[in-house]
Amino acid sequence: MISHAFPDGVNDHDVQLPSGTTVRVAEAGDLDAGTPVVLVHGNFASRRWWTELLARPPRGLRLIAPDLPNFGASDPLPGPPSLDAYADALTLTMDALGVDRAALVGHSLGAAVVERVALAAPGRVSGLMLVDGAPPEGLPRPEEHYALLSGFVGDRDGLAAALAPLTGSGTPPYWEALLDDAVAMAAPAFEGNARALGTSTLAAPPADFAVPVVVLHGGMDPLIDPDMAMATARHWPDAHLETWPDVGHSPQIEAPDRFAALLSAFVKGAAMV
Repeated sequence: MISHAFPDGVNDHDVQLPSGTTVRVAEAGDLDAGTPVVLVHGNFASRRWWTELLARPPRGLRLIAPDLPNFGASDPLPGPPSLDAYADALTLTMDALGVDRAALVGHSLGAAVVERVALAAPGRVSGLMLVDGAPPEGLPRPEEHYALLSGFVGDRDGLAAALAPLTGSGTPPYWEALLDDAVAMAAPAFEGNARALGTSTLAAPPADFAVPVVVLHGGMDPLIDPDMAMATARHWPDAHLETWPDVGHSPQIEAPDRFAALLSAFVKGAAMV
């Protein structure tokens, strides 16, 4: 049972994809006329990793934070985990919500997902914000790493130890809910997501790609190093790399006000392009 309720003003609801898959979505901000911003979580995560932002949405934005299939309160993904399958599900979720075009923000694994949406349908993306994501060549791990991840299925204490370093110097007040969602991840995704990140390279953008891109890197990130962040920025035309030396893997949790300000400025700037 999820032990954390979102603050007042957050619309936490289900949408159904054409396949019959149910996806849980949290929305906040100006739900009627705001600029759509889709927030995509990372591995072992959920829409709750955007709680700080959803609780205090920047003015003029419609924040949309889905649980991808296999994660949190959403249904399992039909078929094996893959970044392309997650990207397809994200696009269908936008369709179900009536969102034709949005700024896409991806954290960790979510960055790899939104990159694939932008390559497949750039006309639907007003801006791309990549937060501590895997580099374009993927993030391969030793074989024993994948076996270790499979061992986390049902292991709440093990997941707590693995995820705690990814939220900065302290765990947030809704930490138990983050763990609830991590435990709820579909069993095939524990190993499958990591293999997808390790084996899936990112295609080059077309020559006429014109979507504004910002890459945000936490200088204290234990997973993504500066060279990886630079490789991501170099992959995209005219991408801006921003590094926060005092932040780790999850800037939206560790420095929420700074993150909200950057997001608001980026979305407004991207809308002018």
